[in-house]
Order: sequence, then C-alpha cells, then structure tokens
Amino acid sequence: MGEVKRHPERGSSQRDVISGILSEGLVAHVGIIDSQGAPVVIPMAYALDGDSILVHGSVASRLMRNQGPICVTVTLLDGLVVARSLFNSSMNYRSVVVTGVPEVLDGEERERALLVLSDFLLPGRVGNAREPSRPEIRQTTVWRLSLENASAKIRTGPPKEDPASDYELPFWGGVVPVRTVFGPAESDGAGANVPIPDHIQRLAEEAGLGVAPEVGG
Repeated sequence: MGEVKRHPERGSSQRDVISGILSEGLVAHVGIIDSQGAPVVIPMAYALDGDSILVHGSVASRLMRNQGPICVTVTLLDGLVVARSLFNSSMNYRSVVVTGVPEVLDGEERERALLVLSDFLLPGRVGNAREPSRPEIRQTTVWRLSLENASAKIRTGPPKEDPASDYELPFWGGVVPVRTVFGPAESDGAGANVPIPDHIQRLAEEAGLGVAPEVGG
C-alpha cells in the first residue's frame, strides 16, 4: 500500500475505505512521464472493478502509448473549511492515490472492461445503447491498475484554529458543504422520439430534481 507522509493521521490503507471513495468518483487524474521526459496529467473517466481500476483512451493518445508506471488520483471535495485565519482555512475531502504499471487488456477482457466502464459511469447504460463495434474496440486501449499500491487521505470536520486566540476574533468560522448532483436530463431533440429511460431519470430524481423541458418545448 502507499504511505501518507504528510498528516499521516488522515491516511488510510483499508481497502473498504479506498473502494468506497473510488465508487463515488467519476473523474481520475492520470499522470505519466511521456516519451520526452515531461510530466503529463490528464483527467479521465475511470471505473472501479473489484480490486482494480480501469481507464481507457484512444490507441493514438500519448497517454495510452505509455509503457511505464502511472499515478492515478481521484478526489472528492466535501466542503470548504473557513477558518478565522487565512492560513488555517482548508478543504474537507476524500482522495485516493494509486500507483503502478497498468496491465493492457485485450480480447474478451477488453470488451468486458469497456462495458464495465460504461455501467460504472452511468448505471444501467449497458442495454440502453449500442455496444462498441469491432473497429471501435480496436481503436481503444484499456488499462487495468491494481489497488495494491493505493492509499486514501481524508479530511473532515471544522477548522483547526491556531493559536487559540483566533477564536476571539470577530470573524466567522465553519464549513461550507460541497456536493455534486445530477440535474434533469436534457434531450438533444434528434432521432426517434424516445422517452428518457429510467436509469437516466433516476439520477435527477435521487437529487430531488425534475425533468428538463424538451428541446423546442
């Protein structure tokens, strides 16, 4: 497992903690050292798949042509921590860092992984859209990265004021919660007149939102 060196009290190597954070995220930042020796970090969709994560991209991208170790980071922002001093203001967050050399998937494993990616990002998607064709699959590289070298880091709670005299200052302190929600689905107005499917409609309903007006309505 990875080791959290700064604020180690916030770190965790427990697999259930790591998987719990990854199951809530949607975007990972994937870092490599490219063929020119330059560091590159690219935001990508990912999927949690058992004891590993999956990422995919074009076979032509410089990221997916990388053959060395990578670093994958997923961060969930939970709140802005507002202290009475600028120095002690912070953020509440949950993050996971995974490092290692990814396995390149092929054949049936690659096909399965692409379906897992689709269903992770939008549960219920598989079966409600055309699946990838053979040419599309050949154009896509899929990596599997084990969670063996993964660590989580979490900050929760109110600001930690220092020194104690800051509490006497005439400034407010506390936390401004942050959350990501799905809004009402918006039809593109093209193609057949198909109603919004249940698996998409549920996203807005779970957030307490309704249905967006149809295009042209």
